[in-house]
Amino acid sequence: MKSTIKIITRYILSAAGVALTLLIINLLVLFIWNMHTVLISSKTTRVSQLAEGLTFQDGIYVLPEDYQESLTNKFQWAMLISEEGKVVWSYQLPDDVPQQYSLSDIASFTRWYLGDYPVSVWQRPDGLFVAGGAKNSLWKYLLEVPEYELDSILLLLPVILIVNALLAVLIAMIFGIRLSRSLKPLAQGIKDMSEKKAVKLPAKGLLGDFAADINKASAYLVKQDEALQKRDDARTKWIAGVSHDIRTPLSLVMGYANELENAPELSDTNREQARIIRVQSQRIKELVSDLNLTSKLEYDMQPLRSEMVSLGELIRIVAADFLNNLNGTDYPIEVEMKDGIQDARVQGDKQLLGRAISNLIINSIKHNPKGCHIKVTLGKYDPFYFISVADDGVGFASKICTALNQMEDPQKSSGVGLGLTIVYRIVKAHGGNIAACNLTNGGCEVKLFLPINIP
Repeated sequence: MKSTIKIITRYILSAAGVALTLLIINLLVLFIWNMHTVLISSKTTRVSQLAEGLTFQDGIYVLPEDYQESLTNKFQWAMLISEEGKVVWSYQLPDDVPQQYSLSDIASFTRWYLGDYPVSVWQRPDGLFVAGGAKNSLWKYLLEVPEYELDSILLLLPVILIVNALLAVLIAMIFGIRLSRSLKPLAQGIKDMSEKKAVKLPAKGLLGDFAADINKASAYLVKQDEALQKRDDARTKWIAGVSHDIRTPLSLVMGYANELENAPELSDTNREQARIIRVQSQRIKELVSDLNLTSKLEYDMQPLRSEMVSLGELIRIVAADFLNNLNGTDYPIEVEMKDGIQDARVQGDKQLLGRAISNLIINSIKHNPKGCHIKVTLGKYDPFYFISVADDGVGFASKICTALNQMEDPQKSSGVGLGLTIVYRIVKAHGGNIAACNLTNGGCEVKLFLPINIP
C-alpha cells in the first residue's frame, strides 16, 4: 500500500510539474514571439516615415523609389487625402477604393478598415496619408479596457497563476485516485504472489493487460509450487520408507556381527572381520538416520521439542560420551567455558543441539584419521551465545567455508556431507547463524551462534 501511495504522489507531482512547465513554456514562447514581432516592426519602414518621404515638387507629389520599395514590402498601396476629402496623390491604388471621402468616412477607416483593406494613417500638414494592405492580410480589433481593471488584472495575475496550479494539482489528483483504484488490486495481487497465494484479478479497465499477465504468472507459479510439493512429498516419503525398511535387516546384521565378533571359537581374523561388519553397519544406520533427519529439517517436518537448555551441561555431556567411546589419546577433547557464562541457557531442542555439537566433533575425527586435538568452547557474542568446535587437523576446503559462512544450503555444495548439512539446518531451525574458518596454525573452527532470547 505504501508503494501505491508513493506512485500516486509522484504521478500527481509529475502531472502538476508538467502543467506548470507547459505554462512557463507558453509564456516564454509568447514573450519571444512578441519581442520578435517588435524587432521586425522596428526594422520595417513605418507609415510615418513613408508619409514624410512623400514630397511636393514642381506641382506634383513625388515618392522616392526606395520609399516605394519599402511601401510595397509592408503595404500594398498608398494615397494622400486633402483637407477637402479628395485623393490628390496615390500609389498602386486599387480600383474599388473611392477617390472622395467625407469626414465620417475618414473617421471610420482610420481605426478599422477601408472597405476590406486594412489601413494605417498619418496626418500631414497638407492632408491625411493612408497606407493600405491587401485584403485579409491583417486582423484589426479595437480593445477597450478601463484603467482600474487593467491594474486589477496585473495585481491578480499571481493569484490566477496559483489558482491554475492548484487546479492542475486537483485534476492530477482526480486522475491519480482513479489510477490508484486500478493499481491497488495489482499491488495486492503481487503481494499475494509473494506469499504463494493463488491470484485471480479482473482483467478489465486501463490495466487489464497487466492483470491478465499477473493471473498467468500466478497460475504458473501455483502449478510449479504444486509440482515441487509433490516431488518433495514423494522424496520425503521415499526416504522415510527406506529408513523404515532398512532398520530391521540392518539390526539383524549388526546383531549377528556382534555375536560373531564375540564368538571364542572363531579366529582373530574372523572376529576382526565381524567387527568391521558391525562398525560399518552402524555407520550405515547413522547415515540413514542422518538422511531422514536432513529431509525432515529441510521441509520443517521435524518439530522442535523446545525447553530451556543449559549449554554448558550439554557440551560436557557430549564431550564425555566421546571420551568414553574413543578409548584412546588420538583425539583428546578439551572443554572451555568463558567467564560468567557457565550457566548460559537458551530455549531450544536439547537433542538436536547435542546432535549439532556431536556432528562437528565427528567431522573433526572423520577428516583427521591420524588424530587431532579437539577443543569445544562456550562463549558469548551479544546478542548470541556461541559454541565453537576447533581442531588442529587438516582443515576445511575453501568452498565448505564459503557455503557455511554465506548461509547457503551446504548440501547444494559438492563436498559437504550430511553431517555439516544437519548442523546447518539445526542452527537455522533455532534462528541462529553459523561461521567456519581455517586456523592460521592449521586446523579449522566452526562456531554455532544461538540467539540468547530464542522465541
